[in-house]
Amino acid sequence: MPTGDPRPSPPPTPGQPPAETLVGGAPWKRNEPAGLPAIRTGGHADRSAGAARGKPDEPTAWESIAATLAGLLAASPAWTTSLAVHTALLVVLALCIVHVPKREPLALVLGFGDSSGDPGAAATDEAVVEMPGEETEPTEEPPNEPAEAIVAAPPPDPAQEPAETVAEPAEQPPRAAATGIRVALSGREPGRREGFLGANGGSADTEAAVALALEWVVRQQRKDGLWSLQGPYVDGGSQENRLAATAMALLALQGAGNTHRAGTHRAAVARGWKKLLSLQRADGVFDAGAIPPLHESYSHAQATIALCELVGMSRDPELRGPAEKALGYAIGAQGPDGGWRYEPGREGDMSVTGWYVMALQSGLMAGLEVPGETIERVGEFLDLVAVDGGRRYGYRRENIAREARPVTTAVTAEGLLCRQYLGWPRDDPRLVAGLDAIVREKPIDFDGDKDFYAWYYVTQVAHHAQGPAWRRWNERLRSELPARQVEKGKERGSWDPSLDRWGSAGGRLFATCFATWMLEVYYRHLPLYGELPADAVTE
Repeated sequence: MPTGDPRPSPPPTPGQPPAETLVGGAPWKRNEPAGLPAIRTGGHADRSAGAARGKPDEPTAWESIAATLAGLLAASPAWTTSLAVHTALLVVLALCIVHVPKREPLALVLGFGDSSGDPGAAATDEAVVEMPGEETEPTEEPPNEPAEAIVAAPPPDPAQEPAETVAEPAEQPPRAAATGIRVALSGREPGRREGFLGANGGSADTEAAVALALEWVVRQQRKDGLWSLQGPYVDGGSQENRLAATAMALLALQGAGNTHRAGTHRAAVARGWKKLLSLQRADGVFDAGAIPPLHESYSHAQATIALCELVGMSRDPELRGPAEKALGYAIGAQGPDGGWRYEPGREGDMSVTGWYVMALQSGLMAGLEVPGETIERVGEFLDLVAVDGGRRYGYRRENIAREARPVTTAVTAEGLLCRQYLGWPRDDPRLVAGLDAIVREKPIDFDGDKDFYAWYYVTQVAHHAQGPAWRRWNERLRSELPARQVEKGKERGSWDPSLDRWGSAGGRLFATCFATWMLEVYYRHLPLYGELPADAVTE
């Protein structure tokens, strides 16, 4: 490692006297008397000897030259003397190499608020964005930057220089991911959606069920643009939460490619976001009315996922600022152990943390900044709640220590999904064993333990992994869910919440949105691993 700062010295500060100009490595000396050097030769001794002999002293050659020059200068006008001196100085300066400090490039510094306090506090994780056209000094890349492990690198932009590839940590071999951050949402686009539907195991029945479900969702939108957990449909939830209801509805609509600008249901999406964005506070939180205390953190994470997805799908620059604020609040709410809980800054639980990791992932899909430290700390939290060497996951560290709450399929699926996002390869033995266990222990079976929440997370993990586990899981997914959808009457297109263990609390909108997300899995997010199927894209 070289010592010292290799960069040039900064330019002088305005208002201060200029530093001495460096010429040839040494400063000029100011106010030195100009004159001929004293020449010590034998002339002085000779003259002394001549005087002693009574002979007049004869001037030496140098003394003659000096006398001649002195006479010329005395006889010349003052301006010729000044011209001669300045000309001589210019000749000397022209022959010297002057070291001029290099101008530092102009940079914009972006950052998120301090996670320990107010989201508007000074940034702790900064990203420097160089202005176009400026040359920068080469810097060393930080080894194994955690932020690069969460997703594959984005595809190169033809208008820009290709980005440098950053290797993943040695203990996590780089996966062969063909989809990049901004490509991950492209399966929802018309023309591509149909190709991914068939290539990933969907069918005409699953897509028909999605279409019916979205029609039901749009019918439930209230006049102000938001949705409700308690109606106007039958079998509403036991508690109201209009923020969560609106976020879940928008996620279902956007999952099939609808935005505020395009899609069959673009008008409903536009109304929903117009109202929701008007309710966003300066700290990034959406204030959509009273929310049960235990719902606040979940609700913000869901709304952040939906908004980041909309930015990634529409590329609307006006949405970027609100999305950055929502994501910034989410990052600042991370707890000291790397997870998230019901209140900002608390030690986390696996359930809430899973939603926030999906929010970070959605932000990256939209091209937004997520500090590497945030991602690294998520991995530390997962290590705290890991069971059986990382094959299974518990709810909280305290619960695992005293065995107060058993390890469940839902939180294990959330933990494994987070591991996939953080870079575990598809053939990691812990991931393979964990996925096999959750697929076997909680299949989609409406005659057994019905759990849309757990099924949703298992669906995502299995879809990203592909292979035998996904094929086995998808066989029941694409047959059981469409078969249980309401086909007639006012609630046509929805799912009865009595089919779900959490249905009485979440209500019909909750059950319908989760079922819809599962049936959109074929194109909602492209698989994290492997090459895309050749027949996945149609013209």
